[in-house]
Amino acid sequence: MNGLREFFGNIPMFQKQVEREIEEKGIEPSEGIKKMEFSRQVIRNVVIGVLVVGILAFMGISYFNNKNQPPVSLTTTSTKQSTETSENATETSSQAAQGSSDHLLKLSAKERADEATEAFESWYKSFSNGDVVLEINKELLKEGSGGTSPIELQTKLIDNLKAKFGDKVSDDFYTGLQTSFNFNPVIVDSAKGLTISKQNDDQSQWLNIWFLNTLKKEANTQIVLRNDFPYEWVDWRNDARHRDAYKNIFTQIDWDNDLGYEVVGIDLTNSKKNIEGVSIVFVIMKYNDKLDKWQVTGSIGGIV
Repeated sequence: MNGLREFFGNIPMFQKQVEREIEEKGIEPSEGIKKMEFSRQVIRNVVIGVLVVGILAFMGISYFNNKNQPPVSLTTTSTKQSTETSENATETSSQAAQGSSDHLLKLSAKERADEATEAFESWYKSFSNGDVVLEINKELLKEGSGGTSPIELQTKLIDNLKAKFGDKVSDDFYTGLQTSFNFNPVIVDSAKGLTISKQNDDQSQWLNIWFLNTLKKEANTQIVLRNDFPYEWVDWRNDARHRDAYKNIFTQIDWDNDLGYEVVGIDLTNSKKNIEGVSIVFVIMKYNDKLDKWQVTGSIGGIV
């Protein structure tokens, strides 16, 4: 403080201001009075100086902050670039989907057949022979136990199959199965127990359940999967569809122009099942462009 006092005291203008203020107050300008007034003036000017410096510093910081903020036009440009990037990504995705559609054109007939057969085998071996897909408590076999409506049973069965098969099968696989259950419901029979009851004369509706069986013939509580039947690719496009026995099967498909379909045949003639079986089943395999893979479908043909 003494240094500041000496600094301001050496300034003539500052000295005159102090002396003038002392005279205005009517005080005798002794050395002691002058020193006290000097001290007061020094403190006041220091405070004012600090405030001025603070204000200038604040204004400077605000200026540089505003200067460094990006202008509105840049934000608009950034949004536009993001939109263009999104559009480019969509276009790339669309091109990829188109590339998947072209996949079949690059394959020979044998390569398409091999791919479809491998996809069927991948599904067929994804479960074990005898895997349980629906089970009820044996108490429900008692007459009047309730809680076993066909709708509830078939809904639960289909839900369990969806969880097990994933995208190895198409959506219409379950649609076809549901339609079959509408004709031939899942019930609890007084003698057979839990079973699939053949109740309709439309034989084609019985084909969809070819891979299902009951564990026992009587007092059964489980519906299980079967995967022990022999199978092979069938040349439907160039051979089978021209035979009299099969000429009315799969006529909805344009075999001359659509490469997205193949057929796998399953032979059940020597199979032993606890529910009524079928002799031969033909399963349509369809190429899914979106998933870039072959899937088992609900399009079924065959001989009961």
